[in-house]
Amino acid sequence: MAVTDNFRKQHAEMVEAVKSIQSQLKPEALAAGVADVRNKLSQLFGKLSLHLAMEDNSLYPRYQKHADAKVRDVADRFAKEMNGVKPAIEAFSRKWTEGGIKADPSGFCVEATRLFDVLADRIRRENTEFYPLLDKAG
Repeated sequence: MAVTDNFRKQHAEMVEAVKSIQSQLKPEALAAGVADVRNKLSQLFGKLSLHLAMEDNSLYPRYQKHADAKVRDVADRFAKEMNGVKPAIEAFSRKWTEGGIKADPSGFCVEATRLFDVLADRIRRENTEFYPLLDKAG
């Protein structure tokens, strides 16, 4: 079992959750499904919060102390880059309540798409740059 197997599994779950929400990101379609979208967002953010806590409290600190300088450097870089993600997600969640989505479905769709693009890029980079390095380093 690779060191990153659980993290990769979490990534796959988050990608599926995002896809489920993206299928409903049409302002005209949101009116009938705001509660469902908001529920799916809450589930996604719950998974994401757990994932970030595991990275912040375990994964990054472990590899920031690794004997290999390259591993340390990449772990430091990824940890620093992640600093802004959690506050951005929390702000998004506070702003886009059911009432907020109903009041501005177009704005919600734009911001959700932007957030999901950032998450997708982050997941892609971790899966292709960071996790392979960690799996080799042990």
